[in-house]
Amino acid sequence: MLDPHADYVFLSRDADGKRYELSDRITVFRNPASTGRYSVEEVGKVDPYEVCFSDLDLDEICLICGIDERFVKIRNGLELALDQVRASGRTVFQPRDVLEQLQNAANWPGADKGKIGEAHSAEKYVKRLIKMQVFTESSTSVDKMLRPRHLSVVDLSGLSDEVSDYIAYRILSDIYDKVSNGEFEYPVFVFIEEAHRFIPAMGNTYSSSIIKKIAAEGRKFGVFLVVITQRPSKIHPDALSQCNSQIVMRITNPDDQQAIAKSSERLGETLLNDLPGLNTGEAVLVGEMTRAPVMVKVKRRRTREGGSDIDIIGKMKSAIEKASEETSENQSKRLRDELEGFLGEEDKQ
Repeated sequence: MLDPHADYVFLSRDADGKRYELSDRITVFRNPASTGRYSVEEVGKVDPYEVCFSDLDLDEICLICGIDERFVKIRNGLELALDQVRASGRTVFQPRDVLEQLQNAANWPGADKGKIGEAHSAEKYVKRLIKMQVFTESSTSVDKMLRPRHLSVVDLSGLSDEVSDYIAYRILSDIYDKVSNGEFEYPVFVFIEEAHRFIPAMGNTYSSSIIKKIAAEGRKFGVFLVVITQRPSKIHPDALSQCNSQIVMRITNPDDQQAIAKSSERLGETLLNDLPGLNTGEAVLVGEMTRAPVMVKVKRRRTREGGSDIDIIGKMKSAIEKASEETSENQSKRLRDELEGFLGEEDKQ
């Protein structure tokens, strides 16, 4: 489960905060760079999801940096810098070490004007990696996430969109490679919350290509994809069209309604017109999961909610009380100052 807003980090707790019956089969992962929406004390046990920069190859680094295959000179400069870092005997290094080599290109053995120029042209791309602040000195194996009858929740809250996207790309790529190569024999179900952030209708992200690949080819290997969004019109149609079954809840936006209609041949005009009138918890099921479209009422969630809306009324009341306290304190301070000033004048007289 890719969880951008920490909606699912409490699946191991029931509504009262006690341990849920399947809590031993649920693990929450979080990158050390994440501030997290909830503290570790609130969530319980949180395992680190780490990425060691030294483990990445040139193609993956170029992907993260945004260096296109056509930028041959920039790729050459980056490759030379990586060679210099590894030649120094360092097995574990960070993007900052690569940047230092690029800036020191004039001192490379056999460096000429061309190589120095290639190195300097790659500097701005490596600086982008440094800003990501996602890399550590070790990598978390996907084997820790892939276990029979087990849920791994990847808490992406507190990370930038770019970092969340990269982590999604890396995890999904590792899962697809492992399952398609026959290294994991059981089916894997991938849930992507806020899916429009990872596979937008317009433009590309780090993870969009692997998500499209899983959507189109994953089933034959045993990798199944579930995309979750409140804005289906913002998801790339190539991925949406591969969703053979859909659970559609209340939708009022015309663009979103049309996106659903285009992706599902079984959703007729009547049901489409009914979508804006659905109540909370009601949904329409269409696709291969049911012989005919059917309307259902979703049961109340048994585990603690992580992504519920804030109590806006309660928060407003607290704000008013806080403002009143500050006003009273300011008024009291003014009275004290005036009294002290008055007493001071009396002493002078």
